[in-house]
Amino acid sequence: MITSLENKTVKQLCKLHMKKYREDSFLLTEEEMIRKAKEKGFLKKLVYTGDLPFDFGDVLEVSPEVLDKIAEKEGLSYIGVSKMIDEVRAPQRRVLLLDRLQDPLNIGRIMEAAQLFGFDSLILSGECADIYNEKCLDACACGIYELNISHGDLLEEVRKLKDEGFYVCATGLRDNTYEMHEVETRDRMAFILGNEGSGVLKELMDASDCIMKIDMRNIDSLNVGMAASIIMYRFRI
Repeated sequence: MITSLENKTVKQLCKLHMKKYREDSFLLTEEEMIRKAKEKGFLKKLVYTGDLPFDFGDVLEVSPEVLDKIAEKEGLSYIGVSKMIDEVRAPQRRVLLLDRLQDPLNIGRIMEAAQLFGFDSLILSGECADIYNEKCLDACACGIYELNISHGDLLEEVRKLKDEGFYVCATGLRDNTYEMHEVETRDRMAFILGNEGSGVLKELMDASDCIMKIDMRNIDSLNVGMAASIIMYRFRI
């Protein structure tokens, strides 16, 4: 059992909280996520204190103080180290494209809602926040393991999706913007959600099949996570 806070392995695990040190692994502190990672074959190491929570090949027993330090949370009995997901571009019927979203919490909430409403794929621009950020992981309800997630050039992705038979809707305001209820549901649809401050890039709007907005009263804008949930509910499978 490791009891020293200065142990080399402990220091290496602590570094996984920082993006620059996450080469192929990231930390899991939520029980549901750890068990899902094990189920999906992504769990690399189980770090625990007290009783072993379940059988696993690579385990590391530590003191409560060491676990608190690694997790940056108090009172946990175990945490996990997961390997990073294999990014997969496999759009089926419902796709979200995220354009430069900066808040990892928003991305996590979008992942959670995507599972609820039957969306299968998430494509992020390279400027989006880190999907392995703890805020994203805590909010995603295991979506990081359940969805087809990939990063790419969104303009190129829009062109590919249209070639594959998807009807692509960007969210935003223009003279030719449709109210959401005016957009016909189609078999294969993709929706572009933009940066929290500046919205969807002009070139992505230009490449889309339609521009769409959520009809609202009394307010001018919505949090992007909430807007995504409304859109996904309206066009759910």
